[in-house]
Amino acid sequence: MKLYEYQGKYIFKRYGINVPNQIDIDSISDKGVKVVVKSQILEGSRGKRGLVRVTDKPLEAIDELKKQGIDKFLIEEYIEHDKELYIALIMNRDKASLSLVSSSNGGVDIESQSSIFIEDISLDRGVKDYDIIKLYKYLKIGRFEQLSALVRALYRIYTDLDCELVEINPLVYKDDFIALDSKIILDDNALFKHSDLLKEISAESKLDRMVRLDGYIGIIGNGAGLTMATMDMVNIYGGKAADFYDIGGGATADEVRSALLEVSSIEGIKAIVINIFGGITRCDEVAEGIVSALDSIDKNIKLYVRLTGTNKELGYKILNDHGIKTYDDVSSMIKACVDANR
Repeated sequence: MKLYEYQGKYIFKRYGINVPNQIDIDSISDKGVKVVVKSQILEGSRGKRGLVRVTDKPLEAIDELKKQGIDKFLIEEYIEHDKELYIALIMNRDKASLSLVSSSNGGVDIESQSSIFIEDISLDRGVKDYDIIKLYKYLKIGRFEQLSALVRALYRIYTDLDCELVEINPLVYKDDFIALDSKIILDDNALFKHSDLLKEISAESKLDRMVRLDGYIGIIGNGAGLTMATMDMVNIYGGKAADFYDIGGGATADEVRSALLEVSSIEGIKAIVINIFGGITRCDEVAEGIVSALDSIDKNIKLYVRLTGTNKELGYKILNDHGIKTYDDVSSMIKACVDANR
């Protein structure tokens, strides 16, 4: 499960890693104060695509980005800096260990670097001073104790939260190390252990889960990868997606109901595809949420539901008892939806 940048930075702050101050959109005005407007999408190369703007006219930048379909933003103070670094903890599956990876040239694709620092760290021993000394001699920036605190915080995040990747790119130094970006990927198989954290970071922006598009088929899923794949399949079969709505891990019946009401309110919507993997999210909770919304949505909007995983059979029984057709196969569901709603 990939986290948005603002979610990753929320976790960074909890573990003592410095991040730029966030600016409330309601408090800003175009008065010449330089800020960074950052599109919140689960894709890379935002800077190359013009989706990160350093500007003293943030409201204008937001309006321009909205025209490109961006509906979620992080606005931060601008940090003056001369040099950008890269640092990450990555699972090395071949060696059953972690790799501490760094570069003195951050902000660009790490694969393109000719000089990269890599140190394998066994999970049995954890991070040791000699690992950090090697990195300190490579980077030659800041104070050793500052770098040590940063690396140990990243290691705690990785191990505490069962991560597959913890990355800062770019990392800058100004009196101390500051994470200008965050990238955290959690192991889907361990999400059930972190339900409280997932609810906490989701609650930080409950209204920011939906990205509006210009189609007529609503999309609701859980997890960015599954939701994006569902949206792509709608387009492949000849339909047009009306939104991208990720209810996240551990969604309750009330959250599912809210998602369905929000998506059903999109102008011109004809149908809604709901594709849920029941890991930490229970299929019966999803079904209860769908059923509770039926009396409040337009009867002409058709629902297409596919559930798999925890309590799937119970979820399907709840839906079928209320006349909602369910599908075991994603392709069949989406094909039926597109064919019936062209």
